[in-house]
Amino acid sequence: GAPMLWFLSAVMVGSGLVLVVAALSVGSPKRRLRSLLLYSVGAGAFQAVPQAMAYLSVAHVGAGYISLAFAFPLLVTYVLALMLGMERLSLARALGVAVALAGGLMLVLSKFKGLNGEAAVWVLVASAIPVVIAGGNLYRTRFWPVGADPLPLAALMLTISGLMVVPFAAGTEGTAGLGILWRNEELLLLAGISIAVFAMRFVTYFKLQHVAGPVYLSQIGTVGAAVATPIAVIFMGEVLPQNFAIAIALIVAGVALFEYGRRRQKNS
Repeated sequence: GAPMLWFLSAVMVGSGLVLVVAALSVGSPKRRLRSLLLYSVGAGAFQAVPQAMAYLSVAHVGAGYISLAFAFPLLVTYVLALMLGMERLSLARALGVAVALAGGLMLVLSKFKGLNGEAAVWVLVASAIPVVIAGGNLYRTRFWPVGADPLPLAALMLTISGLMVVPFAAGTEGTAGLGILWRNEELLLLAGISIAVFAMRFVTYFKLQHVAGPVYLSQIGTVGAAVATPIAVIFMGEVLPQNFAIAIALIVAGVALFEYGRRRQKNS
C-alpha cells in the first residue's frame, strides 16, 4: 500500500542532492553546466524508467524475479554495443549471450504459467527492464561529456530522474500518496536508508562506467541477482519459478562463456 512512485522520487532526488553537496564540497568543476544538464536529462530518463518499472512491478512478480531481471543488462548491452560498433564480435561472447538468454527465456515462460492478464503484464514489464538499462549504459558512455567528473554527473542524473518521476507519481498516486509517505515514519526511515544506498551506489556506478565502459559495468547486475535472489527466497519466503535450477545453470554458463570470451579478446 505504499506510494511507490512518490517513494522512488523522494529517494532519487534526496540521493542526488546528497551527491550535489558532495560534488561542491570536493570542488568539482562547475564549467559547461549546460552540456552536463543536457547529458543528465537523457541519463535521468534512462534511469527513471527502469527504476519505476521495478518499483511498480516488484509487488506483483516478487523481488527474486526483479533481481534476476537485473542479471541481463550485461548481455543486452553487449548485443546493442555490437550493433552500434562499440564492441568487437567474439564467438565465445556471442555464444554466452545465447545460452544465458535461453535460461532467461525459460524463467519468463515459467513465470507466465497460470497467470491472469494483469499479472502477465507485470511479468512483461519486469522482463523489459534489462533492455532499458542496457540503453542507459550505452547512452552514458557514448555521450559522456569530455573531461566531466563522475560525481557531478551522478548527482545531476539522480536529481533529474527523481524529478521526472514526480508527474507520474502525482497522476497515479495523487497528492494523497505524497501525504502517506511523509506521515509514515517507517516509510521515511526506509527512504533515508535508500537515499544513503543510492548515493553510495551511483557515485561508484559512474566511476566504474568511466573507467571500464558499459559492458563491464553491466556485470553489476549479475552480482546483484546472485545476492538478492537467495535473500528473496530465504528471508521473504518467495517461491522460485518452475525449472529455476536449469535456467540458472544456463544463465551462469552463459555469463561464464561471456567472461571467457572477454578475456580471450582482451589478450588477443
